[in-house]
Amino acid sequence: MKKLFLALLVLVATGASAQNGVTNEFRFGQGEDSIRCMKNISIVNNNIKDPSVYDEVVYPRWKELFNEFPVARVDTYTNGITILNTYIKKESDPAKKADYIKELMAIYDQQAKYVDQLQEVTKSKLSAGNIMGKKAMEYLKLVPGAPVDTLYSLFAHAVNLEKGESEYLVTQNFMKYSALKYKQDKSHGDQIIEDYVNASQYIVDVLDKYNERIEHYNNKYKESGEEKDSINAYKYGKMIDASRIAKSNIDAFFINSGAASCEDLSKIYTPQLEANKDNIEFLNKLINIMSMLKCTKQEIYLTASEYALAIEPNAKAAMGCGYRYYKKGDLNKAIEYFDMAIEYETSATNKAELCYSVASIHLNRGNYSKARQYANKAISHNSKYGDPHILIAQCYANGPKWSNDSFENACVYYLCLDRLDHAKAVDPSCKREADRFAKAYENQVPSGNEIFMRGYNKGKVINIGGWINETTRVR
Repeated sequence: MKKLFLALLVLVATGASAQNGVTNEFRFGQGEDSIRCMKNISIVNNNIKDPSVYDEVVYPRWKELFNEFPVARVDTYTNGITILNTYIKKESDPAKKADYIKELMAIYDQQAKYVDQLQEVTKSKLSAGNIMGKKAMEYLKLVPGAPVDTLYSLFAHAVNLEKGESEYLVTQNFMKYSALKYKQDKSHGDQIIEDYVNASQYIVDVLDKYNERIEHYNNKYKESGEEKDSINAYKYGKMIDASRIAKSNIDAFFINSGAASCEDLSKIYTPQLEANKDNIEFLNKLINIMSMLKCTKQEIYLTASEYALAIEPNAKAAMGCGYRYYKKGDLNKAIEYFDMAIEYETSATNKAELCYSVASIHLNRGNYSKARQYANKAISHNSKYGDPHILIAQCYANGPKWSNDSFENACVYYLCLDRLDHAKAVDPSCKREADRFAKAYENQVPSGNEIFMRGYNKGKVINIGGWINETTRVR
């Protein structure tokens, strides 16, 4: 009898403490609790747009929902963020403001804690990593001068959870504060290299995802002709523009940190190479970091690429073997490996960059037609990539003599400027580089007097022949 009484006591206690949907299906509680919960939800939602009643009406009831019914509704968290941000904005006392910020951060933490249950009651795609990313961005905005260690921990936690699904600004800040942490603490050296490898891959994942969405909506628009699909494709295009800038910033943060030059990496990894020549994980890590930093002339990079390709063929290893033969002067063999790398690569963003690298090699060798061919391949894999357009402009500028007429040859520079304008239009991150070349090419176009003497007007179409074989207009 005593055992039965104890069992019933435990059952009652468990039932009393588990009516908030955390451990059962009663999201809104049961009995009087559910009535109170629903009443509080109604009051909060009906008054959330009126900050004048927050103190007496909204905040106390929201707090009950937050503490007692954490999985009742997702808007408990969005409303809480609105309330706390309102309090923070109007509070002048630093101590009270700090308390509000602490409470705001707790909202994000609890939402992430119960994200799986909340996901069941919303159509939006929630994830702990995405929520932690919002928390990090909010903290960065609200706490000027916050310690670097704190900011790094917040962004690292978010990115490590979300990986390639992270928002581009979260990934960018992750790298920024990793670099700042290294400047304060040189023992962070190994970690910043790992952070850079990860951040670089994650931002590529984001770019690939956005490119896929653009293709999806463009295809839908072709089929349906609905304007909303075209608008969605445009929105993702703008997100790619911003993500490409973030990608450039990630590279800059790492390079400017001084954490590792090509020579430094060679010193770090050369003693370890022979002992790890059969360790594909080690080899791939080495190849990744050195290729990202464009350390393609380093002997350790070339050797590691050969070891890796023999074990597990992949794009970066094939590219390294290509550089090995390029260094030897065997361009044909090098191109074989470069083409192999492009074939192995599965990421559209990376594939485009590999094509661009090969185009650059042909440009440097004076093979302008081949350089353009690979640059156009890069554009076919990533239409929002501006650098290949700049490279094609360089090809035209370096090989403009297609005619015996000096005026016609000078018109090639109109075509160069066309390409530079297009580069900036599709990829704002390359504007500075495009403008640098444009400044030089503008001095090479026909003078106003020459245009007048030829009887041309602004906008007249000109056919450029020879290997170029394109049309442009007088500017």
